[in-house]
Amino acid sequence: MGFLRKRKNKQQTEETGSEILEETVSETEEPDAEEDDFTPAAEDSRPGRDEFRAAAAENAVLAAEERAESADDGAENGAEETQPESEEEDTEDAADGADAEADENADAENTETAADEDTAEDAEEDPGEQTEEQEDIDDFSDIPEGTPYEPEEDAEFGEDDAEDMPVSEKKDRKTLREFGREHKKVFKGIGIGFGALAGLCLCVYVYGCVTIPEDTIFRNVYIEGNDVSGLTREQAVEKLQSASLLGNMKITLTSGGQSFEINGADVGLSARLEDTVDKAMRYGRTGNIFIDGFANTLQLFAKRNIIPNADADEAVLREKLSEFGKQIHGELVEHQLSLGEGVVIATPGHTGFDNNTDTAYEEVKTAMDNEQFDDISVTLSAGPPHAITFEQIDSFTYLDPVDAYYDINGNDIMVIKEVEGRYLDRDEASNLISQVYEGGPEVSIPYYASYAAVTAEELQSKLFNATIASYSTNYGSSTANRCANIARAASKINGTVLAPGAVFSFNDTVGPRSVANGFYTAKEYVDGQTVDGIGGGTCQVSSTLYNAVLYSDLAIVSRTNHMFPVGYCPIGQDATVADSGVDFKFMNSMDYPIKISAVTSGYTVTISIIGTQRDDPRTVKIKNSSTPVGADTSVHSVRYVYNSAGELIRTDDLGGSYYMSHN
Repeated sequence: MGFLRKRKNKQQTEETGSEILEETVSETEEPDAEEDDFTPAAEDSRPGRDEFRAAAAENAVLAAEERAESADDGAENGAEETQPESEEEDTEDAADGADAEADENADAENTETAADEDTAEDAEEDPGEQTEEQEDIDDFSDIPEGTPYEPEEDAEFGEDDAEDMPVSEKKDRKTLREFGREHKKVFKGIGIGFGALAGLCLCVYVYGCVTIPEDTIFRNVYIEGNDVSGLTREQAVEKLQSASLLGNMKITLTSGGQSFEINGADVGLSARLEDTVDKAMRYGRTGNIFIDGFANTLQLFAKRNIIPNADADEAVLREKLSEFGKQIHGELVEHQLSLGEGVVIATPGHTGFDNNTDTAYEEVKTAMDNEQFDDISVTLSAGPPHAITFEQIDSFTYLDPVDAYYDINGNDIMVIKEVEGRYLDRDEASNLISQVYEGGPEVSIPYYASYAAVTAEELQSKLFNATIASYSTNYGSSTANRCANIARAASKINGTVLAPGAVFSFNDTVGPRSVANGFYTAKEYVDGQTVDGIGGGTCQVSSTLYNAVLYSDLAIVSRTNHMFPVGYCPIGQDATVADSGVDFKFMNSMDYPIKISAVTSGYTVTISIIGTQRDDPRTVKIKNSSTPVGADTSVHSVRYVYNSAGELIRTDDLGGSYYMSHN
């Protein structure tokens, strides 16, 4: 019943309602009415059906006028002509249409009235039944009796609005209705398109789900531009063996608003091939078929380029990080220490890069593992110089004094000068150290000297200042060749210098007994026989040296007696040598260097041990105890060492010697 919302209908209904209300009041005031009669007001208090029909008729007229105005607007837009006669004709047509509509509504009302009466009779016969028509007719049954009809105002449009509405607004309303009808078709088409697209996407997704590879790499996957799609792990590794991965890669670092570029080759950047292939194998695989299917579907249209897992030389990379840190913060200079004349000079340092690259190194490693080589943010910090401590300056300053010593090179000997030591006064130094700070002046801290126990002058005065022992043997009955061999062997050992603790070897010092080494053929003992041999007579020199060593109280390392007793020294005090390996060795067991002096003169060879006289000179005695063993002789030798007071201070068992008799 939209026409009830027309403002004009409202006005008519109010007038009709007022008349009915007046009639009701007048009836109530009649004196014959009973006071206790609470019978509801007559149904005439509600607007009658005639009023509704009148309102409908007028509404039809208004609708016709609107259509006439719309037609006028269309004529103005189409032909640009406005004829007064046509307007009147349109108005008359609209009025005729309104009259026709009113007649139709009146007929309909009469029909409805008749139907109402029939329905009322039916209702009296069977109150429980009600037709659909009756339901429609009783739409207003919920309005209490006696309530005047007040139709709702149309918030959007009323009769007054229609009368006052400009032509342009009417045209806008019409255009809006036409726009809605046209776009309704467009939206329907869009919906169909979206549905088709969704269906296509679903088909592609299902295809992606059912084509997930089992043991090969997803389609459209590359490793630094190398296509590994559809390859197994082994095939991908083999293919990439010959590829130049990360060959031209650069690493760009950022920190403190600055950047720093590193050539990958400079830091030994290399790809971890197998880890990289494993990453390609894992791409798109989560174990969830729906997620993996989605990833496989995306690979139909997108290319995935995997950056290799990378390694770099840690030491070189840290050096580059340090360079970047110094570029940002400058170089950190610690407090410097230097030695002056009797003082340690402390020069204050200044703030700079703190040289800590641990955090930055881990940040670079993490970034590379995440395929990031550009704009890697690293943490590089500045720091002040470390405060100087007493332990630090004491370690720099302190020096033990060094005694003078002998430097022996072959048979050459030098006396190396002693070195003074240095030390600090702890309390004095600690007080001065507190004055060393960044931006402050240099601070001088005194140190003091400590002196060596042995000076070069002392060593020089003791060097070879005494003959420790000397021993001579005679070879007057020897042949010329034997005499020459004795002289040659003596010259070979003459001037040999031994440092304390050094071991002398006769064979090593003299060398092989050969013509090339200056030796001649002479008689010698071989396997119990006297035969001619090159170097015969050399054993007399080794035996003479053995006795000089015995009386010098030096330590014997290796000694072997002859097969037969010899005539140039006491039995048990000889020492044979041979190129075959039999050697005589002894050690310098003194605190100072010794030197061997070996000279020949008038068929006598004299060998002396020259060294530093002991603070308490010693005397050595040798006792050889002989025991006959058939025709042979066994000898046991002992050395007795006495001090300057004649007291025995040591006894050395020199071992036994066994000699065969001459036949």
